[in-house]
Amino acid sequence: MPTSSYYDYLRRQQDQHRAQDRERKRPGPKVQVDDDRLLVLVRQVLADSPFHTEGVRKVHARLRRRGVRVARERVNRVMRQAGLLSPQRIEQEKAERDHDGTIIPETINRLWGTDATMFGTADGSLYWLFAVIDYYSDEVLGVHVVEQGSGDRWAALEPIRQAVRKTRGAAARNIGEGIAIRHDWGPQYIANDFKHELAYLGLSNSPAFQHEPETNGVIERFFQTLKWECLWVEHFLTLDDARSKITAWIETYNSHWLIERHGHRTSREVRQACETQQLETAVA
Repeated sequence: MPTSSYYDYLRRQQDQHRAQDRERKRPGPKVQVDDDRLLVLVRQVLADSPFHTEGVRKVHARLRRRGVRVARERVNRVMRQAGLLSPQRIEQEKAERDHDGTIIPETINRLWGTDATMFGTADGSLYWLFAVIDYYSDEVLGVHVVEQGSGDRWAALEPIRQAVRKTRGAAARNIGEGIAIRHDWGPQYIANDFKHELAYLGLSNSPAFQHEPETNGVIERFFQTLKWECLWVEHFLTLDDARSKITAWIETYNSHWLIERHGHRTSREVRQACETQQLETAVA
């Protein structure tokens, strides 16, 4: 054997021993689960979740809810190595805009967003879906599905009435005082009947900036989730079938979808915390 090969073998053996020593002396607590077990737990979380588009942040949050304490970077590495990450969109440089700041209020029942989207059924029929969401808690307070030809101002008002009845107990004159309605400039929302009904209920009219959908961004983001998780996944046969499945999914969303800006709590948990705090403040 050449002398150089022998000394090269000794050097590689020494390097290997040093690496093992460094691994043994690595600071920090011992990990709760190894990578193989963590991958099993991650797959279990993904299988148990009622949603299809949750990524590293939501998986990490759900692991913590199950008592598994691991770093999010480690969850990301394990999911990436197992091919469980979805493709990422490249962020584009944003142009200057009139709106600059947050649209999130300080508590619930201050700003509601409303909008509409269209979807189809198996037989080719098209339907309108109107919804209302609380901008603080992300809770969907009302939803209304109608045939394409019935998507007028009255259909747009129905989920707002649902939201008022749900939060204030009835739909009566001035009962919605203190709540603003954010909407775009669609024909349903600029109609006089729509404005007059908001005024009757005591709701403030807060239209979004023209050509800047981010000013109605909470419900725009919700509609993206609704499409990915329900409208583009479910196989709707009839209008009644669509209403039934969408209503069930909305209940699942409100009860199980984790809101990152609220510490990965659900919208129902956020509303309950706000109502408890408001009650304690009123008593004090």
